[in-house]
Amino acid sequence: MRGVVVACAVACSLAVSMTAAAQSPDDVARADALFNAAKALTDAGQYTDACAKYAESKRLAPGIGVTLYLADCYEHIGRTASAWTEFRSAEGLARERNDRRADVARQHAQALEPKLDRLTITVAPTIPQAGLQVLRDGVAVTQEELGLPSPVDPGDHAVVVTAPGHAPRTFTAHVGPESPNAKVDIDALGESTAPIPEPAPAPLPAPLLAPPPPALPPPPPEDTGATRRILGLGLGAMGVAGVAVGSVFGVVAKSKLDQSNAGPCDATDHCTTSGLATRKDAEHAATTSDVGFAVGAVLLAGGVALYFTAPRAPSQTGWVLAPAPLAGGGGALLRASF
Repeated sequence: MRGVVVACAVACSLAVSMTAAAQSPDDVARADALFNAAKALTDAGQYTDACAKYAESKRLAPGIGVTLYLADCYEHIGRTASAWTEFRSAEGLARERNDRRADVARQHAQALEPKLDRLTITVAPTIPQAGLQVLRDGVAVTQEELGLPSPVDPGDHAVVVTAPGHAPRTFTAHVGPESPNAKVDIDALGESTAPIPEPAPAPLPAPLLAPPPPALPPPPPEDTGATRRILGLGLGAMGVAGVAVGSVFGVVAKSKLDQSNAGPCDATDHCTTSGLATRKDAEHAATTSDVGFAVGAVLLAGGVALYFTAPRAPSQTGWVLAPAPLAGGGGALLRASF
């Protein structure tokens, strides 16, 4: 491999210049600086540090030469699968460009193939495929790779499976001289992350209570009869006044009649002019007296009726007949309360 690397060193600058057209000047300059630094580390035997710089140089400016250097570096540090992958990549680039280094890359890939460690990842058929993602050492594994032994570098490997609604689950596997072929069986997903809905509380049974009785209407206000008694007193007073007026006019009528009978009129009702006037005044007074007596009597009777028929508050007065012991036997005792 040393001869191949030396031969590639001569062509590496040409490869970088060929890819420079597709890269920015800054990327090409950085890639060239990284390549020179990596080569210096390789010459010093510091392959681990050199591989990282070769890989970054290739990322900035991919080329056949830097890919072959990276593959050789990986082979020196025991990353056989990575070296095999880079030799295959270099072969593909060389075939596209009709570069004679394609045969060199293929020969080295074939020489590494029997030494490759492999890891097989399978997914149980009961696991839903919607949204399922499998990562091997951080790199996505395609559906076509599942179930097939894939070349991996010696050492420990982490397989992480994720799916919607589930926490990531990690599987580990180790490959090496004692176990060149390992297998990871993904038989279950991680814990569910979807919240479990709490069951709704059962409705409480309605209490079996009798319907409340209908509200009774408020009792009518108690009529104590005060208004009727006051009205009765008023009518009675007016009746007394009417009787008094009738009495006064009755006295006047009697006086006028006596006056006319004293001289102006004789026993046969022959009256002088003045006697006749006096007689008429007596008649008017008598009429007024009759009206006053009649109206006063009616009002007085109505007032009395209203007053004595008006309702009154219940009286606390009552009589109670209770048994009581007496000397020589028993008896009854009549008590009054007021």
